[in-house]
Amino acid sequence: MKLPFWATFCTVIALCILCALGTWQLKRLAWKQDILQKLDTAYENNLATPLDFKTLQNTDSDFAYGRIVGTLLPDKALLLGTITKNERIGKNLIIPLTTDQGTVLINLGWTDQTLTNLNIENLNNQTIEIEGLARKPGWNAFTPNNEPESELWYKPDITEIARLKNLENPAPYMLYAHKASVQLPADLPNNIRWQPKNDHLQYAIFWFAMAAGLIAVYVLRFIKR
Repeated sequence: MKLPFWATFCTVIALCILCALGTWQLKRLAWKQDILQKLDTAYENNLATPLDFKTLQNTDSDFAYGRIVGTLLPDKALLLGTITKNERIGKNLIIPLTTDQGTVLINLGWTDQTLTNLNIENLNNQTIEIEGLARKPGWNAFTPNNEPESELWYKPDITEIARLKNLENPAPYMLYAHKASVQLPADLPNNIRWQPKNDHLQYAIFWFAMAAGLIAVYVLRFIKR
């Protein structure tokens, strides 16, 4: 039986690509599982080492758990997003922190209070150690644009916030606080434990299933004909 050259050639190339994609996803799965394990260990055992943003930027990870010391700037605080919690509408409180590595935006978690009611002015020039997860924030296409003139903030765009709030040398990460060395208002910080998505196994199965389907089509078309 003579197999068609071009159909066979294209099938082999497609199989190589599909299997390569599946294998790559399996490698990403192992990489992500290692990160999740380290995050779980950090959360559960309080392994909060000092954060080094320069080192973090030189790795392939977008996040790290640790601690940082600096001075709070409550006069440049903002309320971010619109989040419903227990049928109450609130926002995330963001307060910049000046450090020896630049200015870091600290996400202290959800509150349904206004900035005025939070009474954060007494935190001005307060030196504090914050422990939590530093990661690059994201948003989707449906997130409204920020309206800084009305103090309405929806996108956690660090570059835009730093520019409009006149923050010097902003770090490219937001620190989602879990602990603080001083007492903060309104039971803050209160961020929930964040875990990155790990869909790599599903993607790997998809690509290998596509490869298997392609083999089945080839066999039915050219071998069992």
